[in-house]
This record gives sequence, C-alpha cells and structure tokens, in this order.
Amino acid sequence: MSMTRRPFATTRALIVLTAIVLVPAIAGGARSNRPLTSAHGPDRSTWDSVYTIEQATRGQATYHQTCARCHKEALTGGDEAPALTGSAFMSGWNGQTLNELHERVRTTMPTDTPGVYGRQQTTDVIAHVLRFNGFPAGHLELTHENDALKGIRFVAAKP
Repeated sequence: MSMTRRPFATTRALIVLTAIVLVPAIAGGARSNRPLTSAHGPDRSTWDSVYTIEQATRGQATYHQTCARCHKEALTGGDEAPALTGSAFMSGWNGQTLNELHERVRTTMPTDTPGVYGRQQTTDVIAHVLRFNGFPAGHLELTHENDALKGIRFVAAKP
C-alpha cells in the first residue's frame, strides 16, 4: 500500500485496522504432540484450543483497561478503531499466523503510545478476542513465544 498524503487520523486508523484484524488468530481445540510447524507452514489453527479460559479472563481485564476505550466493550470498534469481531475482522486475519497478529498488536497498539504492552499482556488480550469470537479454549495457555505463534494459523471458519 503506498503512503499518499493522508491525514494523520486516517493513517492511524488504517494502522489500527490492520492490527486488529489479526487478533482472532489465537483459539483452538486440544493440543497435540505434533510439531508446531512443518515445511509447509503452521500445523495448528485457532480451532485447536490454543488458549485457556483463565488466560482469556486475564486478557478480558486488560482489554477493558486498555483497549475498550477505542474498540468498545463489545469489540465492535469505533470511529478510528476497527471491530475485533465480525466478518471483516475474521476475513481480514484469515490465513495469517498468530505471530503476525501478536506482533501487529504489540508494536502498534495503542495508537497513541504503541509498544507499551508486554508480550504476555498482548497474548492474553488475543486469547480474550479468540474466546469472544467463539474459538474453543483448551488446557494449555497460548504462549507468547514467536516460534510457537508462527505454528498457529488463524482460520475463520470452523473446519
């Protein structure tokens, strides 16, 4: 995308939209003993129960303190903040890895002070977004390690 002469608010809104479309990529079913990645890419998806209820609950508290002012309590978005739920969000992140979502959120949010949230806080918020969007919880927490997140693909539609 070329950066033409857009007002700052529009550019900021585009950054926020891009960052939010990756968030739902962290849910899933039961963990397996399969390797996280293969020569063909991620072997797991958000349907493989990749977070816990406890983690999503922590993420919900962080979300309400830090994200809801722009993205709203019901994750529906606002004037400059895209929704973190719904078809646009789901299709926007579909096929991306959770690592891509994690890095986008961690390095661009909040837009007025990007990068202030730690890796664990970001991971917990992603778990909340996954739970809110109907991805199943499991018995092991989603990790904030890049290599593990690269092994999990955000898949919008249940297989």
